[in-house]
Amino acid sequence: MEALLLSSRKMISSEGKVIVLLGAEGGGRDVAKRAAMGEVTARLADLVVVSNVDPYEDDPVEIAEGIARSAEAHGKVRNENLFVVLDRRAGIHKALTLAKPEDIVLITGKGSEQSMVIYGKTIPWDDREIVKEELFKVSSM
Repeated sequence: MEALLLSSRKMISSEGKVIVLLGAEGGGRDVAKRAAMGEVTARLADLVVVSNVDPYEDDPVEIAEGIARSAEAHGKVRNENLFVVLDRRAGIHKALTLAKPEDIVLITGKGSEQSMVIYGKTIPWDDREIVKEELFKVSSM
């Protein structure tokens, strides 16, 4: 995440912002990384949107809040430059609506994965398609 954010900062103009949507895996996998993810995004992204990735059986609120509390501890302010949007589609929409033409929006966590697991239920999911759909909605506004 740090390398991605540092590279992104080099690509934008002085007026541009780096906007990142991120989350953490559930199933006990990323518990230790949540604070680190909050810290690095607070430091290197201008705007942070915390959302679901794959909470599995873990509480999605607990995962998101773990990241958000760390981002707040490192300077981000909730509902100003830090947003917690559990529904990933709504989180993607939020990140895109925050963006201006000179900004970079990073949608991280899912990549080309074709599903998401929430409370043990696997649902079809493709960030690439969702981003296209939400970008169309935003550009039509």
